[in-house]
Amino acid sequence: LEQACHYRTELGQPDTDELAATARRRLSAAGRRARRRGDDNAALGLFERAAALVPAAEIDLALETDLVDALFWAGKGGDALRRAESLAERAAAAGDRVGELCGRIKEGVCRLYYLQPESATEQLAALVDQALPVFQAAGDDLALYTGYLALGQVAHMRAQFDAGLEAYERAVTHARQAGLPDELLGWRAGARRNGTTPVPVLLEWLDELGERAARDAYLRSYRAEALATLGRFDEARAILAQARAELAERGGGIRLANLIGQTCGGFELLAGDPAAAAELGAEGCRLLDELGEKGYLSTAAGMLAQAYYALDRLKEADAWAGRAAELGASDDAITQMLWRQVRAKVHARRGQHAEAERLAREAVAIGAETDMLNAQGDMYSDLAEVLALAGKPDEAAAALEQALERYERKGNLVMAERARARLAELQDAAPR
Repeated sequence: LEQACHYRTELGQPDTDELAATARRRLSAAGRRARRRGDDNAALGLFERAAALVPAAEIDLALETDLVDALFWAGKGGDALRRAESLAERAAAAGDRVGELCGRIKEGVCRLYYLQPESATEQLAALVDQALPVFQAAGDDLALYTGYLALGQVAHMRAQFDAGLEAYERAVTHARQAGLPDELLGWRAGARRNGTTPVPVLLEWLDELGERAARDAYLRSYRAEALATLGRFDEARAILAQARAELAERGGGIRLANLIGQTCGGFELLAGDPAAAAELGAEGCRLLDELGEKGYLSTAAGMLAQAYYALDRLKEADAWAGRAAELGASDDAITQMLWRQVRAKVHARRGQHAEAERLAREAVAIGAETDMLNAQGDMYSDLAEVLALAGKPDEAAAALEQALERYERKGNLVMAERARARLAELQDAAPR
């Protein structure tokens, strides 16, 4: 159908709008299928071919937003931003307020991860608040899908994953009403992984997805992370290796870089191999840096700093904590926690106990505003290390009790057992 349109043009025959529209629908549907299987480069090519068939005076909002997303995940953040800006400008010129706001929202999401100015999250949240009543008044489900997806991403940046999950669920409802497939399984799985959803409940949800979860490399990686917290490391490592190979075969992009730098690196740290964690973390950070991405990179840098600290490479740990602090916006909660946790431990090891405790408690205060149970457990565990190094065993034990409570609530058996072991060590070392 696409070729038929081009041949008619070459032959000088009149354009057939129906033929072009049919070709566009088929290409768009194929692009969405490619995106659902994680093949972002294939999706981008299909969406670009579909966009070439849109008449100059027409705005295909669904295709435009799909194209912005495909550009982003293929690692072309600058192009995604420019496409979103163009959409907003063209819609505004046409008097299409809904289309203009959708373009501005997609532009705001791109800025979160690429340009990431200090107020990007706040600006996007304000824009979504402004846009949702307009979308609701228009009864436009596609626009409402765009708005609630962005609202979920705002919650993601603030590390408020339960609220993010609620927004993603609402976005899926509007996607279905707009006749679009559910493409938010990854976001919904991530919200369950990071928020208060217990590990067994996350695994049960993934099981209920059946073949859909089995086909998706990213969903399998979430399963692997959950299994790792139960101590099933060999099984989890095999799943991650397969997911990594699949994403690499499909051309990489943001998904692969993030999988390597955060998921695989974090897994190896949990599995007790900080050398592998550092190697993977460094590779992931390099890939994200080459792609020009900053939002995921800031967190990956903080995780790499943790791996270097575990290796007793304090200078490198401090340097990467500094990189995370430099890249992360002040409202990027997990990054702001991570760099403080690492720097606090480094200061404590160097005998700078007052500064170490100040940073560790700042991390705890930031984490208290989130619902990331595992991350909260980690921040209390790091606070305990700082306090123990400062000769405050009772306070260290109290911090470990807080860590243990969060690990147990999440169902993280591995970290809960490590917290218990450290508590026992403190109790054995206490004067009698």
